[in-house]
Amino acid sequence: MKLTYRDKVILAIVLAVAIFAAGFFGLVRPKSQAIKENEATLENLEKEKTEIERKIKRIKKVAANIDDTYLESEDNRAVFVDVDLIGSSNSLTGGTKKLDEYMHDYAEKAKVKITELKTDPTTAAALNYYYKPYVEVAGALRESADINGNLRDKVTKESEDSNYIAARGVENIMSTRYGITIEGKKKDIWNYMSRIEDIDSAVLITSVSLSKAEEQDDDKKATPATPEGQTPQQNNSTSSDQPENWDDDTVLEASIVIQLYSVYQMDKPDTSQDSSAE
Repeated sequence: MKLTYRDKVILAIVLAVAIFAAGFFGLVRPKSQAIKENEATLENLEKEKTEIERKIKRIKKVAANIDDTYLESEDNRAVFVDVDLIGSSNSLTGGTKKLDEYMHDYAEKAKVKITELKTDPTTAAALNYYYKPYVEVAGALRESADINGNLRDKVTKESEDSNYIAARGVENIMSTRYGITIEGKKKDIWNYMSRIEDIDSAVLITSVSLSKAEEQDDDKKATPATPEGQTPQQNNSTSSDQPENWDDDTVLEASIVIQLYSVYQMDKPDTSQDSSAE
């Protein structure tokens, strides 16, 4: 059977269409589908990338906030006494030697003599707030007079700060008491207390008791003998025994209680990239 020219043309066209169809379905269509799938994957990865970048920015901001908070805590801690200093007042860590040496330096510079001292063990003490609580007088009477509610609003406003502070939690802090009895001239004792007051940390004088030293107590001094036949004259002058009349050179004995406060040092947080990667 011989093919005519027309049949040959038709056969060539059919073969070309078949080859094109086979290429389309065998190669082009799968590639097109793969491209669509890759485009969808790329879109999801772009979303993940955006989310990761947003988280990285947030982590950097959080890390910066953590570092700032740590620096602020170090500034606040600088107000307190070194924990190793008052921690030494605990019998488990070696007694009171460090604290005694630290406090003795102030007495030596003020030229007063320590005759007795006692240090309490370091304990946790409540760090209370100092404020004047609001106290309403005759509340029932106020309610009777408060026809328009103006007095109630006034009470609410005046007691607002007091109620807010009273409701706040109280933190515990490390503390120890350093009690001493010192002897010296009035001006030197005043100098000693001034030096303690000027300490740039949480060291407070909480109690002071003053009296004349025994060697200058007028009652202890010997009195001249009374001539025979005369009645001893009683000395009714007491002005010199009054604290406000003591001159600067009067030798006094002072019992002083000093409170020292401390906190632990916070570990520096590790906000480096290597740490966050882990």
